[in-house]
Amino acid sequence: MFPARCIKSSRPLRSAPIMLQTKPLSLVRPLLLVLLLAFSSVSFSEDRILPEANYTGTLITSNPNTIREGSLVLTPYVIYLHANDRYDPHGRREKLPHSYSQWQTLLPIAYGITPRLTGKLTLGGNRTSEKGDHTRGLQATDVALRLQYQLLAPNRDGSRPSVSVFISQNLLTGSYDSLRDHPLDGMGSGAKRTNLSLLSQKVFWLANGRPLRLRGQLSWSPKPPSIRLQDVSVYSTPHGFRGIYYPGSQLNLSIGSEYSMDAHWVPAIDIVASRQGRASLSGTIQQEDGSLSPMQRTDNYSAIYSIVPAIEYNFNGQYGLIAGVQFSLGGHNTRAPITPRIAFNAVF
Repeated sequence: MFPARCIKSSRPLRSAPIMLQTKPLSLVRPLLLVLLLAFSSVSFSEDRILPEANYTGTLITSNPNTIREGSLVLTPYVIYLHANDRYDPHGRREKLPHSYSQWQTLLPIAYGITPRLTGKLTLGGNRTSEKGDHTRGLQATDVALRLQYQLLAPNRDGSRPSVSVFISQNLLTGSYDSLRDHPLDGMGSGAKRTNLSLLSQKVFWLANGRPLRLRGQLSWSPKPPSIRLQDVSVYSTPHGFRGIYYPGSQLNLSIGSEYSMDAHWVPAIDIVASRQGRASLSGTIQQEDGSLSPMQRTDNYSAIYSIVPAIEYNFNGQYGLIAGVQFSLGGHNTRAPITPRIAFNAVF
């Protein structure tokens, strides 16, 4: 999420930016089509008078516009994830044995390095509850470090698409193994994961003179290096375990849209599809008598499709607030959560 900005400015726009049962391709193909549309161009007169339009969102899909050189953008999030159901391998929804909930706090910090290059550091802390147990306080998550480069800047009214790429790296700051009797304290992944993303955004001017902003994001993460685990871990290993986990690749696609009703109010929506590749676990468990027993497991792929309606209120071009709820529409081998989100965007 990058800073909210009035669209009448001559500078690039900046704004703040992780289910009906359906097959993956039935949702991914329309999303790809909409993403491609964002690259088409329509020319407008550069001297046209533009109405004031400020933005903060959307909640999921990242903004391809970089921020002004030397500017600092803070976007704290509060997220509450709650799940009573899960999707089985066939996409059928079923009850979980125990409900699962998690409070998440995120603090993305973005800085304009050059007119086209933005650096971003994301800090986080979570608290989880499950089976009547809970995390001992707020536990640190992994830190994400990101560099974003703008390939194509928009024109004054945004009708020419903005296109960017970014690379992000996961830094291992959260606990993920050797958790003893507190498995819920594990908020890290242990994966040195690299993520590559392509972003695009375009403004469409409607007949009433108000702008509709459309953006898309396609992200891919190859399989990271294997993770060496010891004892209780976030990958459901028991006491006495010694072994290796082999994570899968990840693919994410999202489309976001915002309609500027006036200078302050903006309804927004994201449609999201995410897929996690197959992973495996291999190791041994040391028994009480000192003997070793093998432990091997294959974690099948998982996928989830969701929709995220939201509403923005922009105080001005510097401060904005956005709140919404992420609803899962379908998936495979994963929980089916409902996730309210709220974020505040501030530009300095």
